[in-house]
Formats: sequence, structure tokens, C-alpha cells
Amino acid sequence: MLGDGVIAKGAAIVPGTAVLNGQYDGSLSANTIEIQAQGIVSGTTQAKTISVSGKLNQSIQASDTLSIEPSGVVTGDIAYGKLEVAKGGDLIGNLKQL
Repeated sequence: MLGDGVIAKGAAIVPGTAVLNGQYDGSLSANTIEIQAQGIVSGTTQAKTISVSGKLNQSIQASDTLSIEPSGVVTGDIAYGKLEVAKGGDLIGNLKQL
């Protein structure tokens, strides 16, 4: 869990669910990633399932489902199994279905 106002940089491997509401820059790998409304993640992000209410940038791979909520913004090189974009959600970049 990365709380609101926290800024972190580096590489993280999370065996379960990573919940981010702060700012993270680096490599992030988890089973499930939840980026909450105040969350900003930049770098290489890999998970089975990714849900975005905040911002996700750069290299993204969701092997099962990438879900973008109404306040979510995803930009960069994006690979996904299934894609769900709610009305108001933004998806900008190079898309590749796995």
C-alpha cells in the first residue's frame, strides 16, 4: 500500500495486491494492481489485473484485464488480455492485445 502524498522510486515485486494512492516511479510487478484516484505510477508495470482510477504511464502489461475507471488515465505502450474503459476514462498510446 502506497498512501496519498507518499513518493517512492525503485523496483517492487508484490506477491498479492499492490494498492497505490501516492506517486511511484520505477518497475512494479504484482498479481493485482489498483491505482486509486490520487495514484500516479510511471515506469514498467506488470500484473494479471490492473485497475486504474488515477494515472498510469509508460510500459504497461495486464495479462488478464486492464480496467480504466472514469477518472483513470493510461498512457504509453499498453498490452492487455481484456480491456474495459469506463465513460470518461482515457487511453492514449500504442495498444496490443495479448
